[in-house]
Amino acid sequence: MESEAKMRNRFNHYENIFCTILSRTRLYQGLALLNSLKKVMGDDFYIFIHCIDEESYNLLKKMKWKNSKLIHEKKLPRRIGLLKNERKVHEYCWTLKPVICEYVLRNYTFVNRITYLDSDLYFFGDPRGIFKNHQDCSVLLSIEEKYSPRANQSIQRRSKITGLYNSGFISFKQDEIGLQAVTWWKEKCLVNCRIDPEEGIFGDQKYLDKLPDLFPGICDITTPGVNVGPWNELKYQFSNVDATFSIDEHLLIFFHFSGLRVTGKNKIQSVNRVNLRKRPFLYQIYYEAIDEVIDLVEKTDPTFNGFADEVDLQKYWN
Repeated sequence: MESEAKMRNRFNHYENIFCTILSRTRLYQGLALLNSLKKVMGDDFYIFIHCIDEESYNLLKKMKWKNSKLIHEKKLPRRIGLLKNERKVHEYCWTLKPVICEYVLRNYTFVNRITYLDSDLYFFGDPRGIFKNHQDCSVLLSIEEKYSPRANQSIQRRSKITGLYNSGFISFKQDEIGLQAVTWWKEKCLVNCRIDPEEGIFGDQKYLDKLPDLFPGICDITTPGVNVGPWNELKYQFSNVDATFSIDEHLLIFFHFSGLRVTGKNKIQSVNRVNLRKRPFLYQIYYEAIDEVIDLVEKTDPTFNGFADEVDLQKYWN
């Protein structure tokens, strides 16, 4: 087992530590996420990857991805593993978000901050400015912007159900408040992580609304270009000038390609929209990035199949 001194030395030059959760049917998107981080940050980041199944774990182990560490299911407490058999796959993955963040903070105490990333994020700009702009914050939350005025009433009603924050990008500092906040969030998710609007529960996400009232040092991310996705894409003008991506006059840091499912090579469906043709040009860039990693995976293991199945194509909620 690697000593703490060796681990500390290995992490010493990494200021930007991330984590994500992958399954077999999210692996292609997860690899696209890693490639996007590499493009905008070079080697100035490290990422913990938790795989919920042996297929994704074994493939990533073969790939030997630089600047990453795999977390096997057996490393987690037994009570976490038991939930895997009790919950739907997406509910289990939602449950794991605070679990993995807390796991890193408690087992790698020299990590100054852990930032969770959903596997369907894709970075177009450098995220380091986010942390520079919020150095004194124990927890960073991505606040949900209001839906575009052009969005239909059904979507606007859903925004009231999902909560104030988006849990696709959330960051915890290695301090007392950061640990208390992530542990509180974890305990809530362990009790219930389903979608139940009548009970005021939306997976892992709606719980985040309570954090600012419970703990000091909880900050909304005010850096522009964050938390952009299908829910607000209509309000922005997107541009690409000399490989610099912008929304209106601001740098685009990341886009959340929520609801997309990779069903085959050159085949991507959305569980949220029927027609993807009129989406911003960013989608085409993302599709090409997905195709690149599919090719890479085929070279590593031709037998691996990470395409979404019928269960994966079902909506989480109506």
